[in-house]
Amino acid sequence: MGLGRVLAVPRSGANFAYLWGMRWLVLVSIGILWAQPEKYPPAQTFPKFLLYTLDDKPFTEKDLPPAPRGRIVIFFDPYCDHCQKQAALLAENPKALDGIQLIWVSTETSAALADFREKYLKKLPNVIVLRDKDFRFDSYFGYSVAPTIYVYDKTGRLKAVHKEEVGLATLLKDL
Repeated sequence: MGLGRVLAVPRSGANFAYLWGMRWLVLVSIGILWAQPEKYPPAQTFPKFLLYTLDDKPFTEKDLPPAPRGRIVIFFDPYCDHCQKQAALLAENPKALDGIQLIWVSTETSAALADFREKYLKKLPNVIVLRDKDFRFDSYFGYSVAPTIYVYDKTGRLKAVHKEEVGLATLLKDL
């Protein structure tokens, strides 16, 4: 049986509307997924944002302390193996991160983020963990999957975007 026959939608019978509707749903879903990165390109300069602390207080870019060497923003999920590995990669040499602000952002609950911070981020300097409870991260920084890492230099210019875990040496070169 050829592929054309398998994908063909019968033109009569009770299943016609259902099968045509399912084909339409799949095509629309694929289109939406492919359109997302173009809808939210990476912010070329460090953006204005409104996120929340783990105790649910508003936090904006104005609340950030100075970052003399730059900022690394990591969109993550505390249950993601790759995100946990990224934290471990950074923790291998925490002194190399002095002067660099590490901003970890997730849509998960405050309790889950607090657990992640305690388990994986305790050894790292200059860490801020924020919640994106309004699901606006993409509109601030760009389309993201967990983990996505945005590297901004000390002047606030975007230097690199990584959509996977990456070693500390690479991140330091990006700055």
